[in-house]
Parts: sequence; structure tokens; C-alpha cells
Amino acid sequence: MRITDELEDPPRDLPPDGGELTGRAAEVAEIIRIATEPGKHVVALSGFGGVGKSALAVHTAHQLSAQFPDGQLFADLRGADAHEVLGRFLQALGVPAADVPAGTADRTEQYRSATAGKRMIVLLDNARNEQQVLPLLPGGEDNLVMITTRSRLTGLADAASIELAFLTVDAGVELLSRVIGDDRTLAQRPQAEQIVQLCGGLPLAVRAAGAKLVANPDWPLESLVVRLSDEHRRLDELTVGDLAIRSSLGLAYAELDEHQRRAFHLLSVLDLPNFGWWPVVPLLDVSPAEARAVVEHLVDLRLLEVAGTDALGRVRYRMHDLVQLFGAEQHESGVGMPAAVARTLATWMVLIDESSRDLPRVTVELRQVALPDVQVDPALIEDVRADRDEWLKAESAAVVRMVERAYELRINYTTIVSLVSLLAVPFAARNEFDEWQRTQEIALEVTGAVRDRAAEAVALAGLGQLHAEKDDFPAAITHFREAALLAAVIGDDNTFAAALVGMGTVHRELAVTDAAVIDLGTAAVLAEEIGHLGVVAAANYGLGAISRDKGDIAAATTQFQRCIEVYRKAGDQRGAAMSLRGLSLCHRAIGEYAAAADLAAQSAGILDELGDDLGAAYARQSWAKAALRTGEHAQAAETLAQCLDTCTRRHDRFGMALVTRTLGEVHLAAGDHATARQTLTTALALWAELDLPLWQARTLRDLAAATVTEDPAAAEQLWSQARALIHGTEARESAELAATTPAGWLATVLES
Repeated sequence: MRITDELEDPPRDLPPDGGELTGRAAEVAEIIRIATEPGKHVVALSGFGGVGKSALAVHTAHQLSAQFPDGQLFADLRGADAHEVLGRFLQALGVPAADVPAGTADRTEQYRSATAGKRMIVLLDNARNEQQVLPLLPGGEDNLVMITTRSRLTGLADAASIELAFLTVDAGVELLSRVIGDDRTLAQRPQAEQIVQLCGGLPLAVRAAGAKLVANPDWPLESLVVRLSDEHRRLDELTVGDLAIRSSLGLAYAELDEHQRRAFHLLSVLDLPNFGWWPVVPLLDVSPAEARAVVEHLVDLRLLEVAGTDALGRVRYRMHDLVQLFGAEQHESGVGMPAAVARTLATWMVLIDESSRDLPRVTVELRQVALPDVQVDPALIEDVRADRDEWLKAESAAVVRMVERAYELRINYTTIVSLVSLLAVPFAARNEFDEWQRTQEIALEVTGAVRDRAAEAVALAGLGQLHAEKDDFPAAITHFREAALLAAVIGDDNTFAAALVGMGTVHRELAVTDAAVIDLGTAAVLAEEIGHLGVVAAANYGLGAISRDKGDIAAATTQFQRCIEVYRKAGDQRGAAMSLRGLSLCHRAIGEYAAAADLAAQSAGILDELGDDLGAAYARQSWAKAALRTGEHAQAAETLAQCLDTCTRRHDRFGMALVTRTLGEVHLAAGDHATARQTLTTALALWAELDLPLWQARTLRDLAAATVTEDPAAAEQLWSQARALIHGTEARESAELAATTPAGWLATVLES
């Protein structure tokens, strides 16, 4: 049958317009621009289920209907096939049912012939893929086709793609206001913003929340905030009539096979902040290729979204909050979850060990960790080896969350504790204190829960090391003491020695010299007996520093040389390099500045090779201290500025205070007293924050010297404060302060 060029009653099949849209003005303008330009007009609107794709398409189609006078065709493609839709379209175009061709190809040909030369809008809603859409594209160049889809239909030639994002908080509040009225949102704006955030910026969820509030006009918005904050009830609260998040997500879930459903459920249960594709390998016990395919399909269905890429260009994924809650509910897909999570933890252990293999050890080893007997696909190992440091940076947040979830799910306590021990190495090396603390505290909870007292002592000592590296010395002492007591009770000499050396090191920093000598001396003797070389070296380092502070340079030199020997025997290049720095300080103390500078430079060079920028900054601070004594003020200041940048970037408070004080000394030696006072005052505040009296006294001494020519009385007051702080210690500065004055110390600085 021939279809006439003009229908007496053109089809007007669009659903009703829902009215003005919120937060979509730019997208509406873009569709109108495309529709009014020459050439084919095909627009694919993609985005998350419930983000408003259909509403946008219908609204814009109504706005454009006058410009396309030959009619509008609409088809919901969910559950439909092209053959059936073509039959309906042809009948809408005037073909009697009896004359509609039987075959799909013939229907497509007749449909394109009928639409060629016309100006029509064809709206294809809820398309699954390109194959479903292609037969439904009209003929000619003048029609407008709008397609809504959760997938990105990249296979459609010449189609313009518009991706709908979630609503901003402001746009979400505006949408909520349209549902419940401006008065309620204006009066309770913070709570309205919280509701939008708890809805994840999803328009469908915001509308459901609004409908709930309309149904309960006496509720303050805070009531709904409280209800939505309960993750176990959130999806229930966002179900009002036909506004149901579960129903929307269920459509995508229905398209998953058993493997994909299991991956979706397990990833939802783990609730990782962002992740690569690789955890699906151990979760499902499949090959990397299969894991990638599963992840890509979940992305296609909007059950996962792309979070971005890491520094190496590898894609990271995440779940929308509401998707994660929905996925966690699908318990029928959770069979074998404990084994899957345990397998993933074990894989993570192997990969973390591989990634941190070249990192320097910053703290004393507390326990040797045996890697699990698990087969890890070589492709995952190679992925780590491509760039160990960047891999670890990308995975840090995910592995911390993995530890938390494994504990919350009560899965494989032993592996959790072992993984935490492995993570301490990279977290300590990189000063990632928050991640380190979260995992260490979980290890302590785990070991206490299962009453593993030996592991609990290790966890306590680990927390002591964490707080010592954070320069939180009171907390460090508390944890080291608890670890030592528990280790002594159960006869764990290894942990007892490690806890003692930790206590001694902190006591030394706090200038509690007698206690430090006892702790370090006892640790050294015990460690020699049990063969713990790390503790032997660390104890001798602390004892050497104490001897140097007392002015016994001969003893200090012997102890630092012993450190270097033991560290080298243990294969610890970082420890040996830091001990060279300690030896450098001994030479500087007796005026051997060239030797001091040379040893500090050797130390910095080794640490640079190891990739330890923070350790190298400490070594260069020692070099600068020697250089200022030989009059190299400008070079010393330039080096110290670089050191300060490193310490600041690494959040090393002790280093920041130390380098700032040394910069003050450089300015003082160069005769710039005003800048010296300013810099030393900053350093003094940093030392006070750390509550380190010996370092405060040293800085006050220099500040008094920088002040004496300007205000002698103020200088004397600063000098008295320094003497009071150092009184009762065995530090050599105590005698120096008693024997001279601010003016005398200034003369000494300028002479040297």
C-alpha cells in the first residue's frame, strides 16, 4: 500500500510533558541546537536509571513539536523488539494492520520510505543497545531521533551523545522545593541539602523523598534525614507509589547472569570507595579477561560507574550509594561469600607485598609475615610491577576499606592481621597516618576479640610506632608500655624488645634521659640474645644520640659505627644511611665540619637512591647545619627550603620544626637578626606543639641571641626560659646555658 505524503491525522504519540525540568537547562538547549542544525538529528541521552533521561526527552520533544509538524512517534523499548515496534509505527503512519509486512526487513524498508522527506520526532525510550535501535531509525535527513538508554550507544554513527549527570545539591534542593513547597525547604535548608545528598543527587530518589514529605506534612525535614541515614532502611524510605528506586535498579539487575550478579553483590557488600577491575578475579575466581568483561557489563548497565583513572591511566570504578545498598540486599547471590572475601584478602596480601618490596623500612620489624598459599594470576603481579608506587597509591583507600569490611563481616581474622602488618611498611614509609591508624586499630580489635595475646601485643607495639612517627609521643609511650607489659607476661621476647626500643626512642625525644638509657640498653642486650638485628641497631642509634647530647662524642661515634655495621649486616640500607647522618652530627659537634658535610651528603645520596625523600631531607638538613658553620649561608638556606617543602608535603611535624629552626640559625649566622627572630619564633611554636622541652630550649637559646642587640631584657627572659626547660637533664646545652649569656652565644655563632 502507498502511504500518502501528508497524513490527515499525523501521529501524536508522545507521553504527557511532566513540566519544567530542574537542573537540565544546558541539556535542553543542546538538544534544541542539534535539532535545528542541518544534517541528521540523532541524540542519545544516556545516564543512570532514575536520572531523568525520559523526562528530558519527552519535555524537549514537546518543545520542538511545532518544528516537526509531521508527527511524533514514541516507543518504550523495554521488553520490546524492533519487529513489534515497527508494526505499531507503520500503523501510526497510516498503514492498515493487514498491509503491514510480515518480515522485519520489509517493515524496516517500508518505515524508512514512509518517513523519508518528513519532519517527525521519533522518541525511543529505554533502549538496550544499538541493535535494538538501528531498525527504528527513520529515513531522510530531516527527522529528529531521541534515544534514552543506560548504555552509551557508541556504535550509532553520527549520533550526538549527551550524558546526564546527577543533580548538584542546589538543583536537588530546587527539585525538592517543587515537590514540597518553597516554605519548607527555605526554613530547613541544611536538612534539605542532607536529603539531596542522601539521595545521591538522583532525581527519582529526590522526588520519592519529596513524596514522602508531602504524605507527612507535619514531619520536620530532619525526621526524613534520620530515616534516610539508616542504610538498612534507605531504599524502603525511597519507595512511594510508583516512585521506587528498587524497581528502577531491578530492571538492570534482571539483565545480569549468575556470574555478574554474584560480582555485583560481592562488590556491593565490600563497599569499596573506588577500585580497579582486578578484585573481581579473586572474588569470582576467574581469569582477568573474564573479570574485565563482568565489570564492563556492570558499567554498561549503570550498576558501576567510572570514577576516573589513576596516574597510570587505569580505570577506577565506584558504586552510587543507592546502587550499593540495592546490591547488598541481593543475598541470593552471596553464596560462598566468606571464601570469596578470604581469597581476595589473600590476593591483596601478595600484591601489597609485591608493591612495597622496594620501599625502605622506617620502623622496627615487629613480626615476620608468611604470605598465603594462594595462586595469583601473573597478569595481576605484572600490573603491580609496572609501577609499584603508583599502584599502591591507587589501591590504598580500597585496601583499607577491605580490611574494615572483612572485620565487620567477621571473615578470616588471621589474614586480616597479617595484611595489616604488611600495610604498615608502605603506610609508614609514606607517612599515610590516617590509613595506618585505621588498619592498626582494626588489628587491635581483632586480636582482642579472638584473645590472641601475642598478636595483640604486636598490634599495640604497631600503634606505638604509628604514634611515634606522628610525633604524638604521649600516645606512643602508652601503647609501647602496654605492648611491653603484655609481651613480658606471655614471654614474647621479640615484641618485648621492639616495644622497649620504641619506649626508649620516645623517652629520648622527650629528654627523659635516664628512662631512655634503661629502655634502650635493656632492648639492646635482649635483642643481641635473640638475634633481632633491627632492635640492636635502633637501640644503639638511640644510645648514640644520647651520648652525643651529653657531649660524649667518643662513645656516640662508637655507637653509630655499631649501628652502621648492624644495619648493613641486616641488609637495611636506609638504617645504615640514617646512621651515617647520626655520625655526621658527631663530627659537627667537635668542629669537623668538612667530615660532617661529607657523611651527610653520603647519607642523602643513599636515601635518594632508595626513594626515601623524607629521610634524604633529614640528611640534607644535617649537611646544611655543617655548611652554615663554614659560611655557606645561601646554599644552606636554599637546601633547607627544599627540605621544608618535603617535610611539609609529608606532614612530618618534627622535620618541619627541625628545618625551620635550622633556617633560623642560618639567618642568625648571616647577621639577619630580624628574619632569624621571625623564623625561630615559628620553630618555637612548632616545638611547643610537639611538647619537646629540649628542642624548645635549643630554639630559645638561639632566639635570645637574635634578640639581645634589639632588646637585652627580652633576651635574658628567653635565656631563663631555656634554662628552666633544660634544668635537670644531662644535655650538654645545660652546661652551655649556665656558662654563657645571650650576647656570648651570639658571638659564638658569628665566630663559627
